[in-house]
Amino acid sequence: MADVRADRMLIWTARLDMQVGNVSNAVNEVVALVGKHKGLIETQFDNGEKAASLTIRIPAKAFRDAITGLEAMGKVTYRNIAGEDVTEEYVDVEARLKNKIVLRDRLQKLLDQAKKVEDILSIETQLNRVQGDIESMEARIRSLKGQVDMATIMLNFRRKPVLGPVGYVLHGLKWGIGKLFVIRE
Repeated sequence: MADVRADRMLIWTARLDMQVGNVSNAVNEVVALVGKHKGLIETQFDNGEKAASLTIRIPAKAFRDAITGLEAMGKVTYRNIAGEDVTEEYVDVEARLKNKIVLRDRLQKLLDQAKKVEDILSIETQLNRVQGDIESMEARIRSLKGQVDMATIMLNFRRKPVLGPVGYVLHGLKWGIGKLFVIRE
């Protein structure tokens, strides 16, 4: 995760697949970590002691610390961390919103001055369309800000396999045969 200038708006997402010794303990540690960072758990599914999946939201400023804490819980088998820069989209929507608000205010003044019924109906139609656009843009700005403020982390926990005596022998045999063909990759 490279540091990015503070004036950029980034949506951070991560996915971690991990093997842990005890799935329930790992889930409890996640719950504690989420509480510590004042985050929230969006979804949680578990399959007894075999597996669990969680989607958590963490304040973006605590994202790096949260990832470090999560990775310490077990063996990471898959890791994907991404930051999406939405600065341009945010600035664009904000500018278009300001223009629509100015247009709405002008239409409102025209409506107040209109005398003919057909003029009033035409202005009201345009006013309703502009107001719908304004509400849509305000919702998009809230959505982007929410995604920037709270990073999303998807976690998949699997119980670490424990080999029995024959498993260790076969694992060693597999390793030995592999080294006959490839010493170093």
